[in-house]
Amino acid sequence: MFIAPGSHSIGELANAVVMARQLADRPVTLLTSPRFAGYARGSGLDVQEIPRGRRAAPFVRQQSAAPDLAAVILADHHLTSLERIGFTIADLADGAPLICLDSLCLGRAGSRLELAVAQHSIGPELHHWFPPEVRTEPVPDQIPLLRPVPVAGDAPGGVAFDLYGGTLRPARGRDAVLASLGIDAGRTVVMTAVSGWASRATTRAHLGAPDRDHDAYAGLRTQWLVELCGRLGRRVTIVSLGGAQTGPRDAGPVEVVNLGGLGMQNFTDLVAAVDLYLCDNLTSGAMARAALLGTPVVALTNEHGIRDHSAFVDDWVTRMERVLPHFDFRYLVNPFGWVRELEPLRAGNPYLDALPQAPAYSLDRQEEICREAIESPRRPARDALIGRLSELPTVAQVLDSALDGVLDRAINDAPDPARPVAGRQSSSPTRKE
Repeated sequence: MFIAPGSHSIGELANAVVMARQLADRPVTLLTSPRFAGYARGSGLDVQEIPRGRRAAPFVRQQSAAPDLAAVILADHHLTSLERIGFTIADLADGAPLICLDSLCLGRAGSRLELAVAQHSIGPELHHWFPPEVRTEPVPDQIPLLRPVPVAGDAPGGVAFDLYGGTLRPARGRDAVLASLGIDAGRTVVMTAVSGWASRATTRAHLGAPDRDHDAYAGLRTQWLVELCGRLGRRVTIVSLGGAQTGPRDAGPVEVVNLGGLGMQNFTDLVAAVDLYLCDNLTSGAMARAALLGTPVVALTNEHGIRDHSAFVDDWVTRMERVLPHFDFRYLVNPFGWVRELEPLRAGNPYLDALPQAPAYSLDRQEEICREAIESPRRPARDALIGRLSELPTVAQVLDSALDGVLDRAINDAPDPARPVAGRQSSSPTRKE
């Protein structure tokens, strides 16, 4: 059984779905939030919705204690602290053997995560969703930590594995994908996405709906992208995910298409068809997927505070400051920041070392780096991933190995060696995961 409890970030759920699909010989159940249940059901899995609030903990305790369950995989363990999901790791400890995914290489010890947007840019009315600081739950030593690659690195304390195992491939060609969106195949297509976290951070969530400031924030982001793409000297279509869906909107040489949510296969088809993927989250699983498919990728980060001072940039900064005060906090993951927090993830990580980055508020550097990414035949991020994935275990291999370790520890820790210890039967197709 996989548990992907997030309501704001879909990346952990996407990883769980990818893993579950590679266990075709084993019945799999997926527990997720009501917000993303439809997305999960589109994958063809058996999906159950986790109740909200106080009902969540007894629900997951009951589900994880099912007698025919071989394992529970939590994707990811940091979500029990980062989101208000209503249960903890301890609520899963007394059921089937528990495995935790650790995509960010945060490790077992409780980590202090500062949320930059809460410290600098939003008022206390949003601290219910964005506290200035959170501390992740410690993960007990007996619980295996698994780290999906792409994205995860070689930090100590966990086991890296090949998330996709050769399953990542588009179902449609570029022309068919673009035609379905009404985009001329002769245009250069730049794809960008706004995370659920970033969208909520610019919304007055306590009012229950997007507001004028949220719309202004989204509009300013689009204006920046239009200015950037206009400098590339091409006919460009910007495809933006995460907003209200619209058809192509002509803006001269640059047009904008807004898409709502996409199912996993349609998303894979799209990222394989575009000419550039831009993202303001260094840890984005979607960006890693694009890189592995051979799509040029660039991460827009603000680690060093680099900024142009052209007339456009100065005017844009002034208006953005009114919408989201102190928006230019240092970040690798927008809107959290997480420069210090991601040091373990970045250490010994060939993919992140090779991933092109551009300063988030420098049009000059973005133009240079994006032009190079589009025009060069080199794909450094993809090449780094391919070289690494060949050395890693598959999903099935790493889960079986983790469960073998759990069983071995149970046997070694048993007070009476003569007493049999209940374990799993990995070869049996009737046991659930």
